[in-house]
Parts: sequence; C-alpha cells; structure tokens
Amino acid sequence: MSKFKIFIISFLVLCLGSTTYCAFAKKFERKGTIQTTELSSKFLNDSDFLIKINNLDSSIISIDKNTDLVRSTDVPNINLTNNNVFSTTDSKVPIYVWIDNGTIYYYTIAINIDMNIG
Repeated sequence: MSKFKIFIISFLVLCLGSTTYCAFAKKFERKGTIQTTELSSKFLNDSDFLIKINNLDSSIISIDKNTDLVRSTDVPNINLTNNNVFSTTDSKVPIYVWIDNGTIYYYTIAINIDMNIG
C-alpha cells in the first residue's frame, strides 16, 4: 500500500469524530507549505459583532473583544452553525464564537487574528 493511501486512510479515521476539524483540514489540502497569511482571520466590526452576539445571548449589551473573549485551543464539542461564525467574509478561515456558563469563547485555526476594533 502506498504512503499516500495510508495517509488518506489515517486522515479519514481522524476525521470521523470531528466534522469541524475536517472542514478546516479540507480547506488546506494541497501540496507545499501553508503561508501564515492563509491562516488569518478578522472579527466582525464592533457593531456587527454586538448584533450577532445578541442573537446568542440577548442579555449582553456591550462587549470588549480584547478582554471579554476567551480563546479556546480545542475544537468545541458543540454543533457550530453560521450563527456562530463571527469573522468577516474576507477572512481566510472562520472564527467561531459560543457562550458557555456566561463565558464567551472563540475558536479558530488562524494564526493571525485581527480584532477589528474601532
């Protein structure tokens, strides 16, 4: 069996339990190295962010993206939808936001994250 087939089989086995991870991995399947600019994302501007966060929790009336958000290093174990995407349309990879026990978390594979404040 070729190394490529073994890689594909291993990749598929890893992806079975994590569709979110697979969606990220599929975006970057190609030969060569990934440039860090390809792993960049930009949060929605402040007003759009607040509107969208209100859809998740209507009790939130203001937010400071620098202090009120906690970055998760693990893929969240929740069903993420478009309601959870808080990145601009020109972002290379998505930023997912969710609220758990009053804490606002975000997850992205982006290396460069623009908070888009102001």
